[in-house]
Amino acid sequence: MNLEITHIQGGMLELERTGIYPEYLLFNLPGTKQRWRVKIKKKPQNGILKSKGVVVYEYKFDDHFCKIRRVKSDGSFSTWKEPEFMSIEMRD
Repeated sequence: MNLEITHIQGGMLELERTGIYPEYLLFNLPGTKQRWRVKIKKKPQNGILKSKGVVVYEYKFDDHFCKIRRVKSDGSFSTWKEPEFMSIEMRD
């Protein structure tokens, strides 16, 4: 699993519009055009990532770390794994 994860913090347009400092998780599968952008609404947060309506990943995020596991073809899950590194991006 080579899923790249970026924790994005900030965004002036949304901050001005809503008054809330936005945070997102960006999941990118290199070598493909698959990307998922998930808004962080609470911490810790659990969720799923779908491709063409089918769940392909499940994730857990707790403000500093993100764990992810893949859904196998038989519907079972792989073991939880942490990425080797997780980028943090601050935006204006």
